[in-house]
Amino acid sequence: MYAAAGMDISMALTSPEGIPITVRAIERGDLGCVLLRCLPDGGNIEGLFNDQGTIGMAAWAGDRCVGQLHCYRVILPEGMSKRWPEWSRWLPESSWWSEAAHTSRLGLGGPAWCHACFHVGRTLESAAVTDDPDPRYHGRGIGTALCRESVRWARHRDYALVVALGAPEGLLEYAAWAGQLPWTTYAKLGFGVVGFEVQSKLIPGWAEGNSPPEVMAEVRAAMARGRPKSDFCSRVMALDLRRVPATE
Repeated sequence: MYAAAGMDISMALTSPEGIPITVRAIERGDLGCVLLRCLPDGGNIEGLFNDQGTIGMAAWAGDRCVGQLHCYRVILPEGMSKRWPEWSRWLPESSWWSEAAHTSRLGLGGPAWCHACFHVGRTLESAAVTDDPDPRYHGRGIGTALCRESVRWARHRDYALVVALGAPEGLLEYAAWAGQLPWTTYAKLGFGVVGFEVQSKLIPGWAEGNSPPEVMAEVRAAMARGRPKSDFCSRVMALDLRRVPATE
């Protein structure tokens, strides 16, 4: 049941330098300060602002953006966004969709606020030197805070659902590379599993060698411990805002 109430796991956020971190929706005036590497071209960015009011959430240490969550709006069960790049339109193409979209008990209908990808520790300054995020920003609760603010933002704008891909548990290198929160973090926030990114008996392509060396090292170590193939699939997570009371 994916309408279970979430837990309050809020915390005071600070940067590695001890600067307080705040999280809020991205505004047009922020565009010169945020990394836009995974977003569409400029015309579509303006269109996203017009259509949905923001392009996602950002974490700020003073005037420096140190984390982002890209988001977009779809109407389920159609699940398409013409504004968003083709590679991230995972809703209709995922193997779970043909079943879930026609299963009335899931109630997957109405305006949905979708999480595309998280980038914690990637700043404009660091991106000019390396594609790797600054690991000092990991483990500070920034990703969770971005998620919580996104849920709050969607709730106040009458969205029916928040939908996201949750990374496999314990594969932190993959989660950082793919830009996903672990599905267990979503579960603590009240989300429930409604499907998998691929059929659960198959191993995703990224775990067969189509990913960076550090990710594959994590996969090989997990396989050596006997981890089943289904545990390498990201979970499709959903939070029904019509059924879950606000906790703020």
